[in-house]
Amino acid sequence: MSATLNSDHLLALIYVIGAAILVMWDILVAGRVAQLRRAPRSFAMITAFAGLLLLPGLVAAIATASSLYGRAIQPIAWIWPLTTVLFAIQALYGLSRRLVTPLFGVPVAVYNTIIAIVALSRFAIARGLVPPPTGLAMSAAQASSLGLVFGTPALWGASFLLIPVFSPSLPARWRMSGLFRAGIAAYVAAIAALVVIHIPKAFDAIRSYSRYSKEQLQEHPEGDFDIGLKILPDLKGPPPPLALQQDINLSDSLGMDAISIVIDAEGARLGALDSLARTVDDQRGDSTLIIIALAYPKDARRQFRKSKEAYTQARLADVDRIARRLRPDIFLPAHEPYSSGQLALGLQPPEYWIDYLTRAATIIHHVNPRIRVAVEASSYGSRDSTLFAWAATRGTPIDVVGFSLLPGFDGARDLDAQISTAQRWLRQFRNRPKPAWVFSSGGYPLTHGEKNQELALWGALAWATTQPSIKGLIVTEAGDYDAIRGLRAPGGRLRSSVGAVRRAQLGLKETSTQ
Repeated sequence: MSATLNSDHLLALIYVIGAAILVMWDILVAGRVAQLRRAPRSFAMITAFAGLLLLPGLVAAIATASSLYGRAIQPIAWIWPLTTVLFAIQALYGLSRRLVTPLFGVPVAVYNTIIAIVALSRFAIARGLVPPPTGLAMSAAQASSLGLVFGTPALWGASFLLIPVFSPSLPARWRMSGLFRAGIAAYVAAIAALVVIHIPKAFDAIRSYSRYSKEQLQEHPEGDFDIGLKILPDLKGPPPPLALQQDINLSDSLGMDAISIVIDAEGARLGALDSLARTVDDQRGDSTLIIIALAYPKDARRQFRKSKEAYTQARLADVDRIARRLRPDIFLPAHEPYSSGQLALGLQPPEYWIDYLTRAATIIHHVNPRIRVAVEASSYGSRDSTLFAWAATRGTPIDVVGFSLLPGFDGARDLDAQISTAQRWLRQFRNRPKPAWVFSSGGYPLTHGEKNQELALWGALAWATTQPSIKGLIVTEAGDYDAIRGLRAPGGRLRSSVGAVRRAQLGLKETSTQ
């Protein structure tokens, strides 16, 4: 598996290097075309203007996707879609005027047009509009193509973008420059082909969510099903004040029964925990359940390879500090071992996680026996199955089992597969079940559309309420921080998924009071 991970890292490195080369190419071409007297004036003006906007546009595209500072720079969010449209016009202009050979011009024009359509579609979604189905499908197809390199983070990461490419104004004068152009043409042609190949599957993925529109929640007259909200970005230090205020206000306005917080190892120091403790105590005073998950340090893999035991001891020390200072109701000592944990540490055998979780649970129960220790399944592979079976067995130190239910590149089909697997695992322990939770649920508004984000959340809620052992579900998440999947857009606008949460809360509360 290490070889696979290394190859994945190599693909990502190749892509990043390729993107950097394209940026340098664009800057070089923009400078030369602007100074070339033989270039058509309109072509030169479009090239120069687009080249001027490229770097600011990239910065705006990434920065405006974050709720931490996105609202302040929303007025310039239009720069990136405008830039991509100018690149598409420039490529089509150069091709139509035969300023560049078709072997270079055609793939570049197709590639730039795809990027422009995706940028315009995502800009419309960010403004609360519904783009045409073709635009939404291209957005999903682009994410699927980048997923071959970056994996599932391509579904929600703001920085996973395609870099547009300029067409030069004249044929290559030297053999080396001709070969370089051929390399660029082949590179963008391959990416454009990948996107086009994924379009039929993308259409299917977009349409797949409609099956959840008719789902109904199971009544819970006993009031034994809670809905919570993941708040804040994954914390590497003290919580950002703006995010804290906005997320707590949103949780309170929705009447959430629980809040979930993910703390990276860097955020598990006493100073950072002290700054979070007051908020946690205030929420606990309002009878809100507190769920904390411990994630991984930035250089987790290096630390782990240097000394597995030293790394493990450091995480157990983090567990002890969090348990003592925050006293959560439910504590996940390892955040998603076979997704987030695998990305951070590499693929580890179930025996490692069982040993670590056993030691962590011993510490937590010693600090406070009322804290329930939980394990979350997220990859649904054989190793996740082994870990879940151990955690769900009576006599192990795990108090709560749980799942992450999020769509994949195939949309609702991936979510259905996860639900089917989770239900099968729960049935194996139905005679003496442990309490279970859905610790993560939601969708991807910019990739699959805001309506489909709402439907994915509703589908997870509908299934979870039918399972007697499942006691709650966490909505992922309040705002767009590390991932673009929040209930609140960076500009402050509430997405339609908020309506699904309110309907669910209202329906469950009505049945519990009858």
